[in-house]
Amino acid sequence: MMYISRIELNCRRRETRYLLASPQRLHAALAASFPADSAGAEKRMLWRTDNLTNSLYIIMQSQRKPDFTHIVEQYGWPAANQQWLTKEYGPFLEGLQTGQAWQFRLRANPVRSRLRTGAGKEAGREQGRGQVSAWASAEDQKKWLLRKGAQHGFRFLTEGDKVRNLEVVQKEIKEFSRLDTAANEHKKVTISMATFEGILLIENREKFTAAMVDGIGRAKAYGCGLLTLARLP
Repeated sequence: MMYISRIELNCRRRETRYLLASPQRLHAALAASFPADSAGAEKRMLWRTDNLTNSLYIIMQSQRKPDFTHIVEQYGWPAANQQWLTKEYGPFLEGLQTGQAWQFRLRANPVRSRLRTGAGKEAGREQGRGQVSAWASAEDQKKWLLRKGAQHGFRFLTEGDKVRNLEVVQKEIKEFSRLDTAANEHKKVTISMATFEGILLIENREKFTAAMVDGIGRAKAYGCGLLTLARLP
């Protein structure tokens, strides 16, 4: 079972501003929307924040139905009996077909990984996971998404050597601290985020729906990777 949920945040509250300052804290708050026996449901959720009609919302995709009561009480309008929206997402995903065109929105962490080389006896051999760095320019970020599209069963329309209907509408860098339990210390985390909007074309339904469920790119725990669709006008 899959669900898609939306809840508005009250940004006038000091607690909400504190929450939004750290994707780590926001992820923990959303993870608390599931019961303790949910077998890691919070690890399979995707989420992001969206500004819609001058209001800030959390959009979340999950395999369990969330309970946002604590979000309302701490970061919303509890005195107004605020509600949230949750819908079953499976029927929508099952209706996706190869050849369909959709408007889309994606907040992602466009990065590249360069393999390191060792020293001494290990000279010339690839070591570790490599050094990760962010793509900074909008053009490089678009090229990153084009490559992801080829991997995940979707593409964009082109006109000559230019890609049509693909824009980077927002870029931001999030810096926050995260507790490293192994070292028992807080470490600084820096994440470069880009929000993409445009029109995509599904080329492989199986790969595409898998990307919808699993997310695209890195930093999924920190509000990246969730791809949402809307019908064309």
